[in-house]
Amino acid sequence: MKRAIGSILLIMAFTLVLATYGLSWGSATHAFIAKRIGRLSIFFNSQEMYGLMAPDLFNYDFNLAYDPILTVFTHGVPGNEGFMAVWEKASWRDYQKSLAFGFVAHNDVWGADYTAHHQALAISVPADFPSIPGVDPGYVIIKALALNSDPTMNGYFEALGLSNSDPDQFRLRLEMCHNLVETAGDLIIRRVDPGIGEKIISASVLRGRSFPELLIKALDNPDYNQIIRQNEAQFRRLMIQYGAILAQPEVRAFEGLAEQMAELGVAFIKQFTGQEIPLERALEISKYGIKKSLQLCAPDYMNEIRKTIENLRVELRNHNIHY
Repeated sequence: MKRAIGSILLIMAFTLVLATYGLSWGSATHAFIAKRIGRLSIFFNSQEMYGLMAPDLFNYDFNLAYDPILTVFTHGVPGNEGFMAVWEKASWRDYQKSLAFGFVAHNDVWGADYTAHHQALAISVPADFPSIPGVDPGYVIIKALALNSDPTMNGYFEALGLSNSDPDQFRLRLEMCHNLVETAGDLIIRRVDPGIGEKIISASVLRGRSFPELLIKALDNPDYNQIIRQNEAQFRRLMIQYGAILAQPEVRAFEGLAEQMAELGVAFIKQFTGQEIPLERALEISKYGIKKSLQLCAPDYMNEIRKTIENLRVELRNHNIHY
């Protein structure tokens, strides 16, 4: 069963990783943030939790990974906060305001994702942080760079023919490290909140039935109606499966996520380099990468998340997002 879940997650996650820095905080981290910024009512907060995870729903479809319309709609870009339409169109029926509250809080312009991608709050920017377009000193990016430069990880990558001296190969390495850091972050969240897996499952099972229709109304583009319905349903199933992995004891959760990352790495490297590597080798790299990421993140991850929560509360008030 665990292997089957991992295989399903692989198929979904593979397309996600193809979008440069498509994710930021992991889904468990987003769920944890929602618990702290939302309503005290369990059911309202469950809707907020699903809403805060949901902007990543299109990242799991390779054909949509680079779609500029969906990027603006879910995460926004400077000068275009398309995600606000979800809040503006949400009604008071079927917990739409709760779902929209979470959805808007996720964004990459001033929301939860901003500190992961663009500006860390709890750690300083390293003196050797590279000056590369599109690579900003967010928490996850800083930690991914540290993992990428770790001697053992560097040895693994060099053995695969991936060198930091090649700009394209550097980005491939950083992308893989990015995902390993996110995985470690969710495991840290699980240590702080051992029931986070069950919360993700409940949020996904109980999400308001009209949520896909709210997204369709907010985007207001008939070409995307079926895409929204299909991807939201797929995302919902994936979150139930992801929650099930995190609901296991930590050792088994680690193993399940490491297998997922290993299979993902095999497919990712084959897609972009044509090289096939044994799954056993990939699993070795994955386990080391997650363990090293845990070491890198453990001292300050929760402090970063707490500061992100504090900052997000201020931004939500400044943008008049409350109900």
